[in-house]
Amino acid sequence: MKIQELIILGILKERPRHGYEIKKIIRKELGIFTAPENKSIYYPLRIMEAKGLIKKTVTQAKGRLLRYTYAITGRGDKTFTALAMQALLSEKRPFIDIDIPLYFLPYLEKKEVLARLRLRKRFLEKVGDWLNDNLKAAGAFSPHQILLLKHHRNLLNAEEGFVDEIVNIVKER
Repeated sequence: MKIQELIILGILKERPRHGYEIKKIIRKELGIFTAPENKSIYYPLRIMEAKGLIKKTVTQAKGRLLRYTYAITGRGDKTFTALAMQALLSEKRPFIDIDIPLYFLPYLEKKEVLARLRLRKRFLEKVGDWLNDNLKAAGAFSPHQILLLKHHRNLLNAEEGFVDEIVNIVKER
């Protein structure tokens, strides 16, 4: 849950937000880079509140439901900085699920593997289109966000080349 905490605390550094708003930002702006550990945003928010990392404020407008707004606390701010610094030094290499079936490639049907790799290529193309569109609209992003987009474009280029290499190896067997 450390990365999820880092993400939520980072979003709250800008300003207090409602849970749904946090979820939308994660999905829209960070969804391509990370997958949240929980489907519901409210479970991690409850845990973070219990740890004293965030504070929940309850408001109710006339005739409306209760609204919960979450804000980062002093403790949360310190935790954010510590988690961000730890992540910068992380020695965990990227793990891509495709690595495991490659190990067992000799036991898989050639036709099925090639069909799945074609689907993977289509997915990678869609991600590439999204990254390229966002890089063209660079004015809408801060310099650190552009750097993140470029980093993922480079990773994607490497993965596309690797998938092509796998396809060639599978076709030859």
